[in-house]
Amino acid sequence: MLGLPRKLAFVGLAAIVATSLAACGQGKKEEGSDGRFTFTMMNQYTSPEPPGENNPIIKKIEEYTNTKIDATWIPASAYNDKVNVSIASNDLPQVLMIQDTKSSSIINAQRSGMFWEIGPYLKDYPNLSKYNGNETVLNNISVDGKVYGLYRARALARQGIVIRQDWLENLGLEQPKTIDDLYNVIKAFTLNDPAKTGNQDTFGLVEAEDSSNGASAVGLTGFQTISAFFGAPNQWEIRDGKAVPQFMTPENMEAMKFYKRLYDEKLINQDFPATKTSKQQEQFFQGKAGVIFTTLDFLITGGNELKKANPDAKLDIISRIEGPEGERVFATTGYNGMFVFPKATVKTEEELKQLLGFFDKIVDEEMMYTWTWGIEGSHHEKDSSGEPSISDQTAYSNEVSPLKQLPSYDGALMIWKGKGEADNKFRQMMQDNESIIVSNPVEPLISQTAVEKGTELNKIITDARIKFIIGTLDEDGFNKEVEKWRAQGGDQIIADYTELYANQAKK
Repeated sequence: MLGLPRKLAFVGLAAIVATSLAACGQGKKEEGSDGRFTFTMMNQYTSPEPPGENNPIIKKIEEYTNTKIDATWIPASAYNDKVNVSIASNDLPQVLMIQDTKSSSIINAQRSGMFWEIGPYLKDYPNLSKYNGNETVLNNISVDGKVYGLYRARALARQGIVIRQDWLENLGLEQPKTIDDLYNVIKAFTLNDPAKTGNQDTFGLVEAEDSSNGASAVGLTGFQTISAFFGAPNQWEIRDGKAVPQFMTPENMEAMKFYKRLYDEKLINQDFPATKTSKQQEQFFQGKAGVIFTTLDFLITGGNELKKANPDAKLDIISRIEGPEGERVFATTGYNGMFVFPKATVKTEEELKQLLGFFDKIVDEEMMYTWTWGIEGSHHEKDSSGEPSISDQTAYSNEVSPLKQLPSYDGALMIWKGKGEADNKFRQMMQDNESIIVSNPVEPLISQTAVEKGTELNKIITDARIKFIIGTLDEDGFNKEVEKWRAQGGDQIIADYTELYANQAKK
């Protein structure tokens, strides 16, 4: 059985005992006596309980693909540690979900030849070539130009603005179309009693610190959204052949000055440096603020929470704001983890192709419907026109949602008539905005200095950004912090990315 480190033994064992789908590392690679292809897999779960033996979605998957899945489900909080231990001990399943794809241990494992390179095979599978064939994402997930895993696709253009539409209507305002419009709406939401309570008890924008995302954190949950509007690059850009970090650009400074103006005029929550994302959302749900920079699908989840406190509240989403360089949306990486296939347990090309065939088949149209709606009679019902709707939200949450860790397709982009107008609006918006995304050009490049020092160096900049906004650092002071970043390893990261990008361009 896959070994567990001592500190994770209890939680890992609990996960394995909780599901009878627990698997041994070597597993079975041959067809079972009933003719089904059996394989082992390790994956994470974020639900209260792991998928159980009698989960109807697992039964549906196995029936549809003629397979038997021996899966070990590990809690998300313990998952990265478990993966590292499994790799270090070479005690691996045939299918391993990797969450922290850019960690040094995963990069080294890929470079050492531990996993099959699957890039050349994708074109042979109709669904994988479509749902795992985005060149931007393939580039982002690659290591030294090679693709070692099926990425779990996520929307590239996911970020935007969620706004209180009823407040706009109360104040006779239109949705903002420019940066100046956005400022004026935030100001009006602070000063002009948008909730019509007779009191000045709201603020326009609610923000939170964003220090939990390691080397990619920017210090504010919405800063990338605003900086894109101002024309700043997505974390890095290549300028005159040289890699330049976002925070060394004039556009980044303009975005910081925008935030500073909001802070100085008290149009933003003054405690944002100490506000966690959960508290930020809570304040929005409570009607204390009218604008939040977040993911577009927050229109649904946030809207449901908001209506619990105020049934008459109305939300809408905005993503296109005209800035100095037109309409721009920063791109995500386009994936959330990936599935890799260890050579120690997937010993032949034939076995690899069987596994790729499984992942191709589970995103057939029929299975897409299952991932979205579950099973008719258990999770959804159809109306007289044949349109589905969720009929048992508890069963759906317990049985369907946990299994969405398995398909590699991007469910957020699936548009179904039965989903409803608001739900499909954010999905359509995410699709449409892929035409204006700004990608990070160094995303697939691996600077060893960034791997080793990125989190530590990033904190210098995120702290300086916060201090600039609240006024304890001026522009010269911020630039001195940038020089500190450069001296402590940043210049080496710049040199690494410059060289790596130039080498990539030659290929």
